[in-house]
Amino acid sequence: MYSALSSEIAQNIVNRTMQILPYNVNVMDKEGKIIGSGDQKRISMRHEVAIEVIHKKQSIEIKSEDALLWGGVKEGINLPIIISDEIVGVVGITGEVGKIRGYGELVKMSAEMIIEQSILEKELQLDERINREVISQLITKEHKHDTLFYKKIKILRLNLYEPRVAIVIKGNTDELKLLNRLTAVLEELIEENDLYTTLFTGEIVILKKINEINGIWNRKQTLQVLKIWLTKLDKLEMKVSVSMGGFYNHHTEWWKSYEEARDALFIGEKLQIKQRIFQFQEVSLYVLLSKMLPVIKENPIFKCYEDLILKDRTLELQNTLSSYIKNNGNSSQTADELYVHRNTIQYRVNKIYQITGKNPYVYSDLFELHLSLIADKLDK
Repeated sequence: MYSALSSEIAQNIVNRTMQILPYNVNVMDKEGKIIGSGDQKRISMRHEVAIEVIHKKQSIEIKSEDALLWGGVKEGINLPIIISDEIVGVVGITGEVGKIRGYGELVKMSAEMIIEQSILEKELQLDERINREVISQLITKEHKHDTLFYKKIKILRLNLYEPRVAIVIKGNTDELKLLNRLTAVLEELIEENDLYTTLFTGEIVILKKINEINGIWNRKQTLQVLKIWLTKLDKLEMKVSVSMGGFYNHHTEWWKSYEEARDALFIGEKLQIKQRIFQFQEVSLYVLLSKMLPVIKENPIFKCYEDLILKDRTLELQNTLSSYIKNNGNSSQTADELYVHRNTIQYRVNKIYQITGKNPYVYSDLFELHLSLIADKLDK
């Protein structure tokens, strides 16, 4: 066992017990050195009785007439601190034996409880650290799953062969206090089988276990859970962005879902998509365009759109084109959305045709204009 009894824990035992008892308390380590005491002058002194307690593995009472025989040790009771059948130290109460005898076992029990709590906290911290390391490795494309990786998986008892989707949650703030609150709320919301970690960017990544029906992801169920989360997150004093990748059955592919969710978040924020949850499935075309942006910008299609940008300083034509595309080329719906007459839409569409050489009434031309419009938004 590693050193379960540190000076910090020993002094904590002393402070907490002396808040209740009107007697001095000492805590000694396995070598008999005082590492915690109500009398700071005794810190680091060798305690002869403690050494004997450790040797005999039993409590020892020292009466006033015996104290001088122990090298100046004061009257009192000294008891072994036992954790997992091993003596990790000794706790002593200074005082008249007849008066303090009834407190001995209580102080010993308190000391052991404090140490056990400390050990549990350390183990949880270790598990948390390993958990973060493993999840970071699971969402990293280049990571090689070596022997050490699988040892960590064994410690955490993770099932690597179950369907999961990656969810990225981002709090749009730099305030550490708010980000900590976001994490705290999510820790209460995520389910037992969910894996999560916080990246150095402040984003929270969740590898969420999903339900399948005949090999098909029950997407609606997952989205419903995320919507419930958002109702809780909306109470925080910040804007929260949520994105989701596709599902993959094997841990060697979970990184794909994370990259999809990350790309969906980028696209959703860049294009100012109004949905609360950015889904890769819905923006995959835009993700592809973003990765092809350098090529698109050199294409003659985009050069035509640049002419529109230069001659449309008020953004009137660009906004009309965006609305026209959103309304599937329906001039009446576009006019209603922009609060103008239908003839005005026709005039502006013709103006776009004159400037770009691309006719929005022709599907192939409209598609090229749509690509150019998206490329322009992504490039800004």
